[in-house]
Amino acid sequence: MNGGRAKWELEKRALVKEIPSYPKTTYRAMEPDKSIRAFRDEVINQIAAKKPLVDVRSAKEYTGELLHMPNYPQEGAMRGGHIPGAVSIPWSQAVNETDSTFKTAEELRALYEGKNIKTNGEVIAYCRIGERSSLTWFVLKYLLGYPKVKNYDGSWTEWGNLVDAPIEK
Repeated sequence: MNGGRAKWELEKRALVKEIPSYPKTTYRAMEPDKSIRAFRDEVINQIAAKKPLVDVRSAKEYTGELLHMPNYPQEGAMRGGHIPGAVSIPWSQAVNETDSTFKTAEELRALYEGKNIKTNGEVIAYCRIGERSSLTWFVLKYLLGYPKVKNYDGSWTEWGNLVDAPIEK
C-alpha cells in the first residue's frame, strides 16, 4: 500500500511541474443581478409589510445565544438575535445528513410551508454574510420554484451591527 502511495506522490509532483498554456481572452463582467439580492431598505420594507424572512443560521445564532457562526468567533455582530418576524429554518435542514444531497421536493415543501413560507409571496433569506442563505435561495428559487425570492447578502453582519435596527430574541 505504501509503495502505491509513494508512486502516486511522485506522479503528482511530475504533473505539477508542467505549466499549462491558455489562449488569450477578454472577459467582461456583467453588472450584478439585483433581482436576486436584497438590501437593507428592502428588509425594512419586508418587516413593515409582514412578508416572510427566513433566518437560516443555527438555532443559537437565531436566539442570540451566539453572536457568530459556530467556530467563527471573529466574524460576529455586536448584537445577537434575529430580524423581527423572521422564522428559523437552518440551511442544513434542506439536506440529508447521510450524504449531503438535497431532500426531496415534497420534504422541502413541507419544511418551508410548515413555517408559512409560501410560493406566492416575496421571500428574503439571510444568514451571517449571505453564504449559507444562498443555499436556501437556491432551494426556494430552483428546487421549489418560488418566483420572488432574494438573498440578503448584508445579512446579520450588517443588521446586527446597525444602530437602532430592530431585533428580536
